[in-house]
Amino acid sequence: LCVKARAHRVHGIELAPERGILIAPVNWHRKGGVGRRTKYGAFAWIERTANPRSAAESCVEWPILTRGTGNVPQPRSSHCTMQAHDGPKRSYRHTQRHRSPPEVNNCGTFGARLGSATVWLGLLCCLSVAVVPVRAGPRYSSRIVETKSGAIRGVILELNSKHLEPVEVFKAVPYATPPIGSLRFEPPKKLPPWTGTKLADTFGSVCPQSFPDISNRTAALLSMPKGRYQHLKRLLPLLANQSEDCLTLNIYVPGSGSRGLEAPYSIFFYVHGEAYDWGSGNPYDGSVLASSGHVIVVTVNFRLGILGFLKTRASLSPGSGGNLGLMDIILALRWVRENIGSFGGDPKRITIVGHDTGAALANLVLISKAAKGLAQRAILLSGSALSPWALIPDPDAVRLEVSQQMACHLVPGRNGRKPTTDDITECLRDKPIEALMGVRLTSVRFMPSWGPFLPLEDSLDPEFAMEHSGEGFITSELMLGATTTESYNDFSASDIQYGLEEDQRNRLLRTYIRNAYTFHLNEIFSAVRNEYTDWDKPIQHPINIRDSTMEALSDGHTVAPIVKVAYLHARRGAKTYLFHFAYQSKESEYPQRLGSVRGEDLPYIFGLPLVQGGPVFPQNYSRQDMGVNEAVLNFVTNFCKTGDPNEAGQQQAGAGAGQAPPLHPDYGTAKERTRFRQITWETYETTTQQYLSISTKPKMRTHYRGHKMALWLNLIPQLHRPGDPEVSMRHHHFREREPHYYAGKLVWTAARVPRFPVDQLSNQFLARKEDHRHAGE
Repeated sequence: LCVKARAHRVHGIELAPERGILIAPVNWHRKGGVGRRTKYGAFAWIERTANPRSAAESCVEWPILTRGTGNVPQPRSSHCTMQAHDGPKRSYRHTQRHRSPPEVNNCGTFGARLGSATVWLGLLCCLSVAVVPVRAGPRYSSRIVETKSGAIRGVILELNSKHLEPVEVFKAVPYATPPIGSLRFEPPKKLPPWTGTKLADTFGSVCPQSFPDISNRTAALLSMPKGRYQHLKRLLPLLANQSEDCLTLNIYVPGSGSRGLEAPYSIFFYVHGEAYDWGSGNPYDGSVLASSGHVIVVTVNFRLGILGFLKTRASLSPGSGGNLGLMDIILALRWVRENIGSFGGDPKRITIVGHDTGAALANLVLISKAAKGLAQRAILLSGSALSPWALIPDPDAVRLEVSQQMACHLVPGRNGRKPTTDDITECLRDKPIEALMGVRLTSVRFMPSWGPFLPLEDSLDPEFAMEHSGEGFITSELMLGATTTESYNDFSASDIQYGLEEDQRNRLLRTYIRNAYTFHLNEIFSAVRNEYTDWDKPIQHPINIRDSTMEALSDGHTVAPIVKVAYLHARRGAKTYLFHFAYQSKESEYPQRLGSVRGEDLPYIFGLPLVQGGPVFPQNYSRQDMGVNEAVLNFVTNFCKTGDPNEAGQQQAGAGAGQAPPLHPDYGTAKERTRFRQITWETYETTTQQYLSISTKPKMRTHYRGHKMALWLNLIPQLHRPGDPEVSMRHHHFREREPHYYAGKLVWTAARVPRFPVDQLSNQFLARKEDHRHAGE
């Protein structure tokens, strides 16, 4: 059946309003129905032209469905076959449970009866959620927004919920000159104005990146859980369109292009995470958050991997030679501050939000002098600048490895020391982008291959900046949050299913400590193993060992650094809010005993349960999930508007003040709505250390994982000191040196920058440590 209707995108191809939608009838696979080749050709043509008749007109009489008719396509001849536009080579089954192609995952299907014929609307469903959860196709906005860069027109989307108003979306809004040609490996340049009106109706290219190899499912599951594999599989097609011309924003404005009661709106500026070398802001749809919370949502694309985080010069001057991805984010924030007023936003109420590696970048933006005044608030989710994985400890070693693979010859230093050449930028500019994306660094377990590095533009270590300076850090309200199991994705599918033996646990912990710390590794390992062993049980079950190892790694590389940032922020008198996202849906892709998993809070931050998910987070959400989601949205948007997640914080005078959006009766039970309304989220203080536990029964608690945090934030920092400068570095290394004592690749030397005041290290010891490093000790 061919129906005239509105659609948005099919497999990344824009469809104008009033294009056709193909609906597959159940009898296609039956004898006498449309032939298989004709069927696939119809799918191909509906994708190209929105008209299946173009492919089948010589073989099939294909009427357009009209009200009151149940016409179905019929072959003109039993011997007629398709000669052109044959379908894809994959064999997609069109049975009575009509399954959508693999590149559109978990797309629900539903039946409808037209006359006497039952049809399956699988493809129609896929069209409706291909990019955003809309119930009607987009139409161009009636207004033209005048920015300092030029005029721009967006599209209006109506969401798939009776409680949500339409949103105005501006896609692929450029915020910088494309970093191509001579601008490759250069700081972002301000965008010159364009002429005419730019139609912002299509997502732009994502930045060039190296996505994890998931082509072989069996091999992939050796390094990740099944849920992670499925998540990456859904993301892959959304990151396929890559180009160096990628410095763009996506802007979601509440209402149908008009200024609402809460205008000017506060800004939710989202920095995507996942990794420093892949990802994009495009897959994170902000329409539900904008509509429900009455905030403007902005997602950003910035340079990644070798293009965004390579140190190209041996000696750096401020604003050149590295950390370009971080500079992109800062310039994007500056563009938003200068232009968001034209969209109906408030440039004085910008909240920078980051998840995972994006949280580390957002944290660095807060302490950066170059970003002073650009963001008034911040939300850090599952990451911070104090995480061991937040910074690359040795960017010169990365630079050397890149130069060797790219044949950019360096001038070697004396006695085997680091190269002294000043610049490899020109050499790399001449390389094709495919060659740059082919660079493969030696990966280190639990640590990223690419990422920001010191010095930043003010040469401050993040902890030192947050403790002693960082004016932007202490003048911004801060919200921080973590899930229960932040390390879940560090384990293989087999580890998740069968658990760990004790020797496996020891190898994992030894590897993490070896790559994250420098001094007294044996003592740190003993302390961690002792803390996360249940000594009341003489025989440990592998599942229990797995759970305790997950807790240890979660606390070490994510939770403890988050708590430390909260403590430093609160100690300087700034308003701080800490939460633990303890809720996990019954339909979660990560079934396990501990609770929520890293990333499971993101659908609730963006409001996706209210519209039954999206392309990245497809799921059947329950009414209880929706109730929790509505409460989370209120907390987040209240904080963006006033710096206070509580509804009472909305009562301040000024723009945007007003009541929070109501909890609709369709979302959650009356008891759940009452629980969330009655809770008061107290600020985090250094003495009480209060935090909100978010679940179906929200509750204020104190000292999150207190005893475990004491280990990571009190005991281990005392152990992680150099001691006597005359002591050899061999004293600090593990006694176990053979590879079978570890579970992954190790850093060449345990050369991570110690996170404590530099004056505790004598110049004599630092010189001695450097000599040992170059001696290969």
